[in-house]
Amino acid sequence: QIAFNTNIPVKRNHLTTIIGDVLTECIICANYVPGVDQKAISDIMLELIDIDEEFIARISHTEPGNAKQYYRAFYADFDNRINAVIEKFNNLKK
Repeated sequence: QIAFNTNIPVKRNHLTTIIGDVLTECIICANYVPGVDQKAISDIMLELIDIDEEFIARISHTEPGNAKQYYRAFYADFDNRINAVIEKFNNLKK
């Protein structure tokens, strides 16, 4: 599970690093785990790319006047989406 400290300002490279780490795990799994569903891995990787694009766009357009609440929701949404993808990925390896 990924959890964020909502008191620390979010940066684009934090999001990209987290997504890149999960993408790396997918690539390793696709290439070195025998019998893994390649289509499912590809779908997960595409979902990660979509998440990256969505959240980079969201961080680039912060709602003025209510930044604290905006980033709390932002962190919660990102956390939920990434953890759902990680759960899908973990279920593939079983």
